Amino acid sequence: MHSKRILILGGGRYNVPSIRAAREAGFFTLVADRNADAPGLAAADKPLPIDLNDCDSLIAAVSRLGGIDGVVSMAEVGVRAAANISSRLGLPSVSEQSAANATSKAAMRRCWQRVPEYSTEFEVVATPEQAEHAARKLGLPLIFKPDRSFGGSRGVTRVNAFDEIAAAFAAAKSGGLSNSDVVIERCIEGSEHSAEVLIWQGKTSVLCIGQKIKSLLPYRVDVSVQYPARLTPTQQTKVFDMAQRAVDALGLKQGVAHVEFAYTDHGPVLFELGARCGGGHTPQIAHHVSGVNEFMEACRMACGIAPSQFTPTASRGADYRFLVFPPGEIESIEIPPSVTNHDCVLDVGITLQPGNRIGPLHSTSDRAGFLVAAGENLDEAAACADRGCQQISIRYRDGSVHHASELLDFQELTHS
Repeated sequence: MHSKRILILGGGRYNVPSIRAAREAGFFTLVADRNADAPGLAAADKPLPIDLNDCDSLIAAVSRLGGIDGVVSMAEVGVRAAANISSRLGLPSVSEQSAANATSKAAMRRCWQRVPEYSTEFEVVATPEQAEHAARKLGLPLIFKPDRSFGGSRGVTRVNAFDEIAAAFAAAKSGGLSNSDVVIERCIEGSEHSAEVLIWQGKTSVLCIGQKIKSLLPYRVDVSVQYPARLTPTQQTKVFDMAQRAVDALGLKQGVAHVEFAYTDHGPVLFELGARCGGGHTPQIAHHVSGVNEFMEACRMACGIAPSQFTPTASRGADYRFLVFPPGEIESIEIPPSVTNHDCVLDVGITLQPGNRIGPLHSTSDRAGFLVAAGENLDEAAACADRGCQQISIRYRDGSVHHASELLDFQELTHS
């Protein structure tokens, strides 16, 4: 393959390994991010300090630089832009309608009414009064979420009592994009999971399935995503069918999808889908777990090239552990070399600085850092992540020292 020119939307710190992997695979990378200091810009062949949604400026910039062969988005905010730019430049992509379906939780639910066995009841509301009426119609417990947001569990809360409706509606409105409606869903009880999926010519391949451990209620923030999920072969087959039918209903014919769902007593039920790789380090984790380089295959498909490897070649273990600390002002941070240099640690970091304040854990942006642990199986990876959490610490301004929370701190959820 001669060098293809790929426009990558999103240059955050988490995206750097994927950008480097694309370059190593032979792609010429143009990376766009409105933050001129975004680390991904420095990792690119050609940095473009341009807002992801400024499609006119992006098209003008890539045209001046000799054009591109494909566009991929690393973030939810860039999915519609990638489809728009690709359509205007005549490049392979999902349709703009499919991108709109995949970035609106209300549109997803409406499309998934065609697969009722994998969906749940819902209502879309615009006012607190409508929310009250919808909640009484659906019955408790419920999940409130913004129709459109920047992702990261922003504005997502569980409602267990009617007197919580007003606060949940306000949280969903504040966590969404401007003028976003609020989606209210009947709560799905079961283990929570995510799957990384390749899509080519309308066919899907599930690369890996993770199992999630969530923050304490009422918020629904991932504190760990562990691979491979402890699902039986029969359960996995049902997930494969769900993934295929979910992307079909949204009209997705190529690319990648990050599918979030619950596994209930009656089978898998969809939460939502992103028409992109999972966030952060998920593409690197999928590569380790499945043997398939998810992001490289996304780049190939964006350029109209068939995947070089469509189905998994391995099933290894990983733990995407998010570092959680009590609220307070940071004085100093310690991540010892015994953690950063350990063979099982793919990456580790604190995303805050001394002087920053740690707040309550309400969304993914409130997490303090990450530790990506790998192993031949899940038990090895989880043990590596636990050891790291025991060694990583923050000293607070009041003189107290706290280590990163371990999964035992969320035990009530893992056994619910």
